[in-house]
Amino acid sequence: MKVLVTGATGFLGGALCKALVKKNYEVYALKRSNSDTEMLDDLSIQYVAGDVTNRESVFKAIEGMDLVFHLAGLIAYEPSKRALMDKVNVEGTKNVVDACVEFKVKQLMYVSSVVAIGASFDGEPLNEESEWNINHLNLGYFDTKKEAEELVVSAVTNHGLKAYIVNPSTIYGPGDAKKGSRSTQKKVAQGKFPIYPPGGVNVVSVDDVVEGMFLALEKGQPGRRYILAGENITLKKLFEIIASEAGVPAPKYPLPKALMGSLGKIGDMANRFGFSFPLNSENAWTAQLYHWFDNSRAKQELGFQPKSAQYAIHQSIEWMKEKGLL
Repeated sequence: MKVLVTGATGFLGGALCKALVKKNYEVYALKRSNSDTEMLDDLSIQYVAGDVTNRESVFKAIEGMDLVFHLAGLIAYEPSKRALMDKVNVEGTKNVVDACVEFKVKQLMYVSSVVAIGASFDGEPLNEESEWNINHLNLGYFDTKKEAEELVVSAVTNHGLKAYIVNPSTIYGPGDAKKGSRSTQKKVAQGKFPIYPPGGVNVVSVDDVVEGMFLALEKGQPGRRYILAGENITLKKLFEIIASEAGVPAPKYPLPKALMGSLGKIGDMANRFGFSFPLNSENAWTAQLYHWFDNSRAKQELGFQPKSAQYAIHQSIEWMKEKGLL
């Protein structure tokens, strides 16, 4: 089968491409001119020049493909990046979906995110049917992933596209330190981050997410969400595990919610006047929420069996040690 992967040069995309090559698929990777291909070194794949925001290049890349994995997206927690997230996450997904419909692609695997489901204010885990509860926070990454997912569901309903949707939680594993969104975790692993926020996170292994995609293609229903989540833990616990694996002291000073909110507002004002500040309202809110999820549907319908948070984080830290980052 001829398979195209968008977002192939990223952390998850690299792990997926390795699995696809191992399964003897004919793999094509949509690649921007400035993309770093380190995660794909030594893999027998073919590159196709293009960008999900360039409709013509997307259609050219998808024509003749049997299966498309759409992973490309922009993760950001800054109001200034909202327009770009609309362009990449929403318009980019529309381009991919439209091309799959046009060329009657046999299957589309859309890798959404748990942020498209929402987040918990009180620590109660959410599931695939949970009510969208964070619209008032105006969180660009969350909103754009939700809107993109709705485009995929619409194509299933209105055009009969065989599109499968998975919603991974926070993914850890070899190579995740390359992600821009992991700067805080890197500082924790280096013993340079003394505080911890009040919220919670769900940690899942990159190996399990890749396996979950194949399970969804095999056993899932088109247009139906499947949460690929692992273990629900507090951010305090997350930082403790990272620090323990890296052999450094864990952050020991809690950052109160009220203080985070105030700092976020100060950050918003600073950014408006062109000054850099580590917090803004978006990432302050994101760190306060509980990103906890129930993976029962994926377990029951797909046979999904995630490993522990400790395992996933261990893999991440070992890679950082091998690369001399610690």
